[in-house]
Amino acid sequence: MTSLNTVPGYKALLAARCTSSVALWLDFTLIFSLLSYHWHADAITIGMSSALYGLPGLVLGPFLGSLADRRNPLMMLVISYLARGVTSVLLIVAPDLQLFVLLVLIKGIANLGAMPAEQILIRSMLNKEQLVSNASVMTAVDQFTKICAPLAAAGLTGLYRPATGLGLSAALAMVGILCLPALRRVALARAQQMVTGRSKWHYGPLLQLVRENRRFRQAFVCVLWLTAILGLYDPQLSLFLKEEGMPAAVFGMIVSFTAGGALAGALAFRTLHRRYGRHLPSGGLVAFGLTVLLPGGLAAGGVAIPLPLWLALWVANGCAYGLTAMSFGVTLQQESPAEAVGTVSAAARSAQLGALVLGPLLGASMAGLLGIPLVFVLSGSLAVIGGAVMLWRTQGRKDLVVGQAGSAEHP
Repeated sequence: MTSLNTVPGYKALLAARCTSSVALWLDFTLIFSLLSYHWHADAITIGMSSALYGLPGLVLGPFLGSLADRRNPLMMLVISYLARGVTSVLLIVAPDLQLFVLLVLIKGIANLGAMPAEQILIRSMLNKEQLVSNASVMTAVDQFTKICAPLAAAGLTGLYRPATGLGLSAALAMVGILCLPALRRVALARAQQMVTGRSKWHYGPLLQLVRENRRFRQAFVCVLWLTAILGLYDPQLSLFLKEEGMPAAVFGMIVSFTAGGALAGALAFRTLHRRYGRHLPSGGLVAFGLTVLLPGGLAAGGVAIPLPLWLALWVANGCAYGLTAMSFGVTLQQESPAEAVGTVSAAARSAQLGALVLGPLLGASMAGLLGIPLVFVLSGSLAVIGGAVMLWRTQGRKDLVVGQAGSAEHP
């Protein structure tokens, strides 16, 4: 942590990230509150709005990542924050539901430019050891705001009205812009590395890295499998809790406990990464699968699951998910070519979004055929098997390297 504090511009980037994260969660919570309670939208409109909010990342994310590599990332951050603030104001004054939904789409597009630009600046500022500490810090910030920002949104909605929170979101975007001038020197240094040519295909650098870099490939497969498994079971969780006789408030408790587990994982990540290294994403995937497999198996066997066990499992679930995701984030930063960090990060995020889009469709079909508990059993089993296979492959590679070194020393 101390070493990060001494990095020029890092505090400014962290402050901007804090304001950005709070604004994102305020937007997410308040947009759908407004759709339900102010515009009285039906389920189809809300579903369409959700798709319009998330799908731009799948379609435009890789393009904006490539653009960040070829242009000034600091300018992309300014434009993204400014677009977020303007769309928040426009959402407040939207005269009808149709325009509101269109602005939700624009808000989703405005959110895209920040992530690859931040990744580029982080790579330019930090060395490999500092990247591990940065992953812990940024994840802790994100999870803390994930807990607090929805509570703030609920308070603003109760005391005033949902649109009030969008005004706060717009103000936070402007605060984020004020943090960025301190990063000008980093951006100027990055400008000397910018790619001048236009990539023929925005997924090309990601696929090349997957083919040629074993460590990156293992971490990417783990996080993509993790995301796909999450998409299978997560939309069914509230119905699963209802079938198990849990009150409605338990779902919100589980969301908070999951975020708390991820926060705990962020605090322990530096130590665990130093101890287990490239085994961590695979081990996290196995642990994640067990937290999903166990409640599904108990429910399928007719065993009642007490509330403390539910909460403990989802603390572990959030921790395991966070460890795998952070491991991939560090691997991406360390192994990506410096001139293509934005392109690779955005393309990887787009691939994860694709898994999140397809997973719920498959999970819903499976729930209709097998029942929700067996969806959890199958999802957890797939995660455990996938993680175990990747652990075996990683360990096998390590043994091979050690064996080769030993034979060279002792022929």
